Amino acid sequence: AAVSKTAYGGSIPSYPAKDRKRLEMDIINKTKEYLTGVGAEAKRVTWPGKHELWESTLVVISFIFILAATTLVCDKVIEGFIRIVHAGA
Repeated sequence: AAVSKTAYGGSIPSYPAKDRKRLEMDIINKTKEYLTGVGAEAKRVTWPGKHELWESTLVVISFIFILAATTLVCDKVIEGFIRIVHAGA
């Protein structure tokens, strides 16, 4: 006697070939539409000039140095407190 796979929780039959082809075409069309939108948006971007880019780079590098110095000071202060606590214990 033939037993149905789905009757006992087996595999679900796959999409018929026609539906699968339509699904593939939908995915392809949506991908093309998305990429077209990305290209259109990229054309609207206003890129910075050399001067503005150089200034922004200097601001970022300066901030990194300030952050590093602040972190070093905080680290040394915490290290000092830990030494005091351990010396008193």
